[in-house]
Amino acid sequence: MTSGGTIRALVGNREFRGMWIGSTVSTVGDQLATVALSLLVFERTQSAAWTALTWSLTLFPPLISGPLLGWVADRFPRRTVMVCCAWLQAVLMALMAVPGVPLWLMVVLLVVVLMIATPFLAAQEASLPTVLPDKRYDDGVALFGTSVDVAQMVGLAAAGFLVIGAGPQVALGINAATFVWVAVLVQVSVRHRPAADPLGSQRDPEGPKGAFTLLVTEPRLRSLMGMRLLAGLAMVPEGLAVPLAASLDAVWAVGLILAIEPAANVLGVAVLFRVVRDPAKRERLIGPLAILSLAPLVMFALDPNLTWTIALLVIAGMAGAYHTPARAAWMRILPDAYRGRAYGIGRAALRSSQGGGMALAGVVAHSIGSVTATIAGAGGIGLLLATQATVAWRRARNRHDPEAVAI
Repeated sequence: MTSGGTIRALVGNREFRGMWIGSTVSTVGDQLATVALSLLVFERTQSAAWTALTWSLTLFPPLISGPLLGWVADRFPRRTVMVCCAWLQAVLMALMAVPGVPLWLMVVLLVVVLMIATPFLAAQEASLPTVLPDKRYDDGVALFGTSVDVAQMVGLAAAGFLVIGAGPQVALGINAATFVWVAVLVQVSVRHRPAADPLGSQRDPEGPKGAFTLLVTEPRLRSLMGMRLLAGLAMVPEGLAVPLAASLDAVWAVGLILAIEPAANVLGVAVLFRVVRDPAKRERLIGPLAILSLAPLVMFALDPNLTWTIALLVIAGMAGAYHTPARAAWMRILPDAYRGRAYGIGRAALRSSQGGGMALAGVVAHSIGSVTATIAGAGGIGLLLATQATVAWRRARNRHDPEAVAI
């Protein structure tokens, strides 16, 4: 991802190191908890439908908690927010690990845990520009993002063995311990700083709507958000992985197709940050890479075989590395007092685009009877939207910084 010297500099930052290690370990624990609860649901109900519903519930809390709870990270000291959220999550997860807890209560507790994650993540994300010097900020965001991707893959891979071998309660208990780990790490490593927008100091009659207004009226923020929401179209192949593999007479390749996007993204971020060291140059590549992340999907109109399918998805996944500099630029542009609320809104919007895009793709594929045509159509629509967002981003960036060189 970045050079050894850069990683050493980042890890040498006490505050960053604490948040980074805690976030990575907690991500692994979250995968254990999700798999453990799904297994418990299946064991007690013997219902595939209830098991799938439980898994899908993990996607919905951010849609509600994002707009409603992101403000906590702006109104209160961010270290305090992270520590309190982590302890609350630890207690709730420990309750889930108690044998004999009713299934409905476990599901409710999981939803609450996931909702509490929003102010924690908002405070963490909003703290990074303060914790890291400007020249290290983009590298820090990249290391955070790739570490989370790897932790998710490792967590899911290990979850099945651990949950089956040790039992769901043990997995839930381990996840509770990871939250304790996070709370302690943040407490001892991150400096206390005053709230960015403390209660009573800035009376904003619009409340959270002020952040939304900023996101849709500031041209740079609006165009960056537009490019990030293209993930809803870029992830269509992942949502159609099972029927896509079946259409290729390679059902065994479902896991491979699902793993390509995160793995290729990690590789793409590594290549981008090693080849392009200047953050300003990476910002100029956001638009072209967004276009490239969708262009390979159009080629599915040619009904590619498995080899070409994998190649196209790898190219698209690597180009998806543009999300990392886009995420960094977006947070850098935001005023500090709005970062928590904006993160909550942005996270909800991104989850909505991803879930909605995959759900809509499923309906379309069923209606027209062609998985590859659906993927190609998503790519074509995405190309148009990505081109428009790229032009808007270039204009907004050049208008703000006349010395910026457009590609």
